[in-house]
Amino acid sequence: MTQDETWKSKEQGAETQYARQKEQEQLAALKEKMAKDANEAASRTSKSFEGGYGGQEDLEDRYATTSGEH
Repeated sequence: MTQDETWKSKEQGAETQYARQKEQEQLAALKEKMAKDANEAASRTSKSFEGGYGGQEDLEDRYATTSGEH
């Protein structure tokens, strides 16, 4: 192995280590965000609400007082 090949190999190793470190930082940030989002979702679902299905609890029933002919 020549000196140039040795340097290239060392440089690629350093790049790989840097990329892996950045990836780990991104994964940690993503896990933190997911945990935060899960906590917020849990606090939203603990509120009392009337019935509902499929996340449509907050929709307004505009036809509640009509005769049904719509």
